[in-house]
Amino acid sequence: MFEQLLSLKKRRQGRMRQQLAAGNQRYQQLQHSQQLLVEERKELQLEWSRLGQEGRGKLARDRLYIIQRELEQYYQRDKALEEEISRVESECTTWLSAKADLHKRIQQNRIDQEKLMCLLNEGLDAY
Repeated sequence: MFEQLLSLKKRRQGRMRQQLAAGNQRYQQLQHSQQLLVEERKELQLEWSRLGQEGRGKLARDRLYIIQRELEQYYQRDKALEEEISRVESECTTWLSAKADLHKRIQQNRIDQEKLMCLLNEGLDAY
């Protein structure tokens, strides 16, 4: 019975380690994605600034409307990027919390395995 329980604990620990590895890989992807989003947002803000500088001074009415539309598009894209960056940051924070919990569960599982090993060894010594 203890052997079966120990085997079950070992399989559970293997699954938790797989979850940890998959989560770490996803976290790396999220970090890379976040970095790309931040870079894209910086480039967008530079282009936005450049267009704003172009709009200074006297402009023909048609050109002014074009610049206003472009600025509005930049603003909307900037807001979308900001929301996406926040979502990625939130997902990263959630993973770090889950990772800490997973580490605790792995540690507890390892302790349980050691206890079972002691019980098994004591049982074998009794025979």
